[in-house]
Amino acid sequence: MHEHSVGEEKILVKVDLERHGLPMESVSLEFVGHVDRPEVARKIAALLEVEAAEILEELANPEVLHPEHHHGKLRLACVDLHFESQSARHHFPSSATWARVHQWGCKHFRVSAEVAANLELHRDSPTGPVLNEAKKIGHVEGCVTVWMVKPGPERNGLNG
Repeated sequence: MHEHSVGEEKILVKVDLERHGLPMESVSLEFVGHVDRPEVARKIAALLEVEAAEILEELANPEVLHPEHHHGKLRLACVDLHFESQSARHHFPSSATWARVHQWGCKHFRVSAEVAANLELHRDSPTGPVLNEAKKIGHVEGCVTVWMVKPGPERNGLNG
């Protein structure tokens, strides 16, 4: 086993991306010798328009990409984000926090930093429950509807 070809083997890494409402898409990369996970993360992140660090965190999960197998599956959370009269659908790693959704939404809808700081995320409707932005999105069924709204007077006597 000590020929000069050791460490020179070609390794094909394939990660299937599962996104609600979209056909399965696969990202494949070929490496020589060893798998460069940050490179896999960068390629997936570029395709999904998310941060590579978030994808790298997902790839660390053996259920997503096992260290010894070179074929994995990344299931993404679908968020249907609404702001005023606009809406946009985006897919996020389930390990991302709701704060990431807030950041993405403000960037996507070109919300000024001043306004962005005062927006909250509400689930299902503008008056739905407030989402804790420090919490991870986690696994969602279908596509979750989220509204970015200015906090108003508490309705129904509930304090979020």
